Amino acid sequence: MRCLLDLTGENHSQETLYRQIPFPPAPPDRPYVFLNMVSTLDGKITLGEVGDTAIGLGSSMDKELMKRLQNNAQAVIIGASTLRAGHITYPSSLWRAVVTNSGDIPLRSPFFTEAPGKAVVFTTERMPEEQRNAIQESAHVVVCGMERVNLSQALSFLRHQLNIERLLCEGGGELNFEMFAAGLIDEWFLTLAPKVKGGRHIPTTVEGVGLPRERVVQMQLLSVYEQEGELYLRYRRQG
Repeated sequence: MRCLLDLTGENHSQETLYRQIPFPPAPPDRPYVFLNMVSTLDGKITLGEVGDTAIGLGSSMDKELMKRLQNNAQAVIIGASTLRAGHITYPSSLWRAVVTNSGDIPLRSPFFTEAPGKAVVFTTERMPEEQRNAIQESAHVVVCGMERVNLSQALSFLRHQLNIERLLCEGGGELNFEMFAAGLIDEWFLTLAPKVKGGRHIPTTVEGVGLPRERVVQMQLLSVYEQEGELYLRYRRQG
């Protein structure tokens, strides 16, 4: 592994990269949030079709770095589409949250079964009461909003009710956009795989309706590491 840039003043090896990260303190009203994604050079987050997982996209090193970033967090948050896409598993010590407006989530997923009592479902008032009651048998259900989940409220719950100070976001693209739009992403760890997928219908790292020109998020590059053509990038939100 080569260090191409590291403005943190460190020079990591394959064994130490992302193993222990001294993040800045969390804000008083929410956790410090870092996003982790892997994509092709053209920004696609799957080698398959819409709804597929990221299997085969990143290298074994990318998978190792993903685990290390999870170990730097106290909780992880994902969107319902990411949960539905495939086998989601996390360390049993990690709180895990999923954002769903409708409640369409697989309750038999290891996401829920591997860590009883540590799953949170953020949803809306439009979820039917019967469905809400069914989910409550597997997770804590927290209503945050009428039609769409209010992510600021959701993160406030994690900070004040669960004492979460470091939160990892793992997508997908719709959730990533909503988090950026709400000003809730502090850092972005991005693995660029040396592959090109194409396809205007294939999801990218950030989807949504897009931000107006005056609200485009500015990011500062902190570090770049490379191994066998794969790039490991770390950015921090400016301001």
